Amino acid sequence: MATEIRVALSHGPPDPVSLPLPGCLNCQEQVRLQEREHLARELHDALGSLLMSAKLDIACIQPEVNRISPAASEHLRHLTDILNQAMALKRRIIDGLDPPLLSKHGLVKSVANLARDFSSASGIGVTTTLSDVALPAGAQLAVYRLVEEALTNIGKYANASRCSITLRKAGDAVQVEVEDDGVGFTVKEQDNFGHGLMGMKQRIEACAGELLVESAPGRGTRLQACLPLNRVAAH
Repeated sequence: MATEIRVALSHGPPDPVSLPLPGCLNCQEQVRLQEREHLARELHDALGSLLMSAKLDIACIQPEVNRISPAASEHLRHLTDILNQAMALKRRIIDGLDPPLLSKHGLVKSVANLARDFSSASGIGVTTTLSDVALPAGAQLAVYRLVEEALTNIGKYANASRCSITLRKAGDAVQVEVEDDGVGFTVKEQDNFGHGLMGMKQRIEACAGELLVESAPGRGTRLQACLPLNRVAAH
């Protein structure tokens, strides 16, 4: 029989005083979302401008340096390569803070893209059943990160051959499920990726939802998030 694990598992009883209220969790998530958006803009505008200015300055002096000192010219070319790497890193960080597909194409296409990229990189077959659902931006990001982290865990730990992703409306709620046919895990083994599970749980709870995890050795793992539409809309 599969062991149902609530992600709120801990090594000891929680301290009631330290537990944030659901409303506080939502406030924290909204603040984090705003901070991510602000940081993404700063990286794109300010840091991007500085890096581009440095590249343009190098391009301006490169011909003269080529004439005067071939050795120094080689150093400039190396510096240009470093700046290109820095710009690529900046783009990856911005994409991590604010996934461009999510804001441009919506949740369904973004999750489908995650599944396609994961399957291509890992060789694990992915089946998707994705329905258009109406969720606010914060809840969409929470679902996107849930699927992203779940696929990461499957790739690292599950030794699975197949997995599935389901996004659907179920009555007055939106349900998200990620299931694999991998090795599964026990309560003790969940510590291997407990921080990832806790992060998923906090994101979902900040949107007034609930996250359940079912797993047992040799039986695979199923993550299910449920987001009540009336409470999500209110958030």
